[in-house]
Amino acid sequence: MQAWFWHSAKFVLGEAVAGALSPHHAEQDCRAALCRFEDELFARYPDGHRIIGEAEARALIATVFTACGRKIPSLDLVAGFDDPLVGGFADVERNRIVIERGCLYRFLVLHEAAHLLVPADRRHGARFTYVLQMLYRTFIGVPERAVRELLLHHGLPSYTDLPQDARLAA
Repeated sequence: MQAWFWHSAKFVLGEAVAGALSPHHAEQDCRAALCRFEDELFARYPDGHRIIGEAEARALIATVFTACGRKIPSLDLVAGFDDPLVGGFADVERNRIVIERGCLYRFLVLHEAAHLLVPADRRHGARFTYVLQMLYRTFIGVPERAVRELLLHHGLPSYTDLPQDARLAA
């Protein structure tokens, strides 16, 4: 699946994201539902909740951003955040991912990467959700069917298909 992402990442971020848009979810803040989705998803697929080493996290970030043709962001590990519910954030202005030491979960690295890949969708909406689920499917190995089922269950934008395109069609 990672080889597929490498060849299709720019398409996913461009034309495919347009297919993910839904008028129903255009302005809706989906943050709370997305957190519940991630909790349930990684209860079923625990590799997402696996803590990875700093070198592995940097390599994962480099793979994602290189495939997308984007500048590789820095990864900064910090002592913590004022809000104990926050384990990380994407600093779009400085092109960096900031994560609390001890919270270097594979899913969190990908979650923050998705924020940098679609910075205009700050409300965890359809664009963000589409890119995020594609990262989870590619780099954690979560099946599309499971992702779609849980997105629907939590009332989130549930577009998971890669639109047919002449460049990708067999």
